Amino acid sequence: MKIVDGVLHLPEQVAACIRAKGTERPDFLTDYTLIDVETTGLSASRDRITELGGLKVRGGEVVATYSELVKFPGKNEVPAFLTRLNGIDAAKILADGVPVDRAIHDFRSFIGADVIIGYNVDFDLNFVYDLTEAYHQPRLTNDYVDILRLARAFYPQERHNRLIDCMKRMDIAESQEHRGLDDCLDTKKVYDYLQNHLNRAQLVQIQHSLKNVDLLTDELPVSALAFDPVARKSVVFEGTFYCPEFEFKTILSHLGATVQPELTNQTDLVLLSDVLFADRRTPILTEVRKRQREGQRVRCWSQSFFLNRLDEWARH
Repeated sequence: MKIVDGVLHLPEQVAACIRAKGTERPDFLTDYTLIDVETTGLSASRDRITELGGLKVRGGEVVATYSELVKFPGKNEVPAFLTRLNGIDAAKILADGVPVDRAIHDFRSFIGADVIIGYNVDFDLNFVYDLTEAYHQPRLTNDYVDILRLARAFYPQERHNRLIDCMKRMDIAESQEHRGLDDCLDTKKVYDYLQNHLNRAQLVQIQHSLKNVDLLTDELPVSALAFDPVARKSVVFEGTFYCPEFEFKTILSHLGATVQPELTNQTDLVLLSDVLFADRRTPILTEVRKRQREGQRVRCWSQSFFLNRLDEWARH
């Protein structure tokens, strides 16, 4: 199992477990589509898109925009703290929103084959990718540019490099709207600023910062384990995985995990094959739920969930 230019490469038999997103291409382009989505939470598997925003850019200039609230069948509730942040609530979605099937069709058509640009764009890509899959639209395999990676290189001394942090440092704005199209317009200003201030040597260094790792043979330095989903965790696994048991143990070890032979009070994470995870009566799942009720902070992940988390870390 390898990470090549920030993309997790898996054996063919399990490659379908992860999103087939494109490859990050840190660069300054003149033709692209910039996107931003508003959601009800952080998890693409549990939460919903509430708004889709996009800019079509040609020759560095905006030539078209997309902005729609997204209405799902059934409930369209939005957490109160998000409504306070951006003004989007269920009533607004019901009154002004576009049905989700039409919205994702139109948004996918708007993106087309363009390179996608965004701020911490992997978050947006996960939501849009899953929605295109759910509504049978062309798969979102477009390559992309993550402006957050560029900003971190430009401000290496800063602890936080959120979009609003960059906007303030660049005198773009003092507040963020947290609305799709408004954030797209502000994000383009940040991208343009970086294009005018980052030098070629810095850009080349950024391009070389994408992860390239053979997880079976390469031991990662401690500095590389940030955001690694299993680093410093005690892990138990059970079931048939995508590689022999000794290889899987080696991979987990190289990712900074401690592999345990069985579930104990010190276990942080239980990894199960998708088949075992789907059977809610699996004995180890029953034991995990019992320990959780008793206060142990142990989680249980399916193979597919773990691999998607690993792919997200690879792209970080």
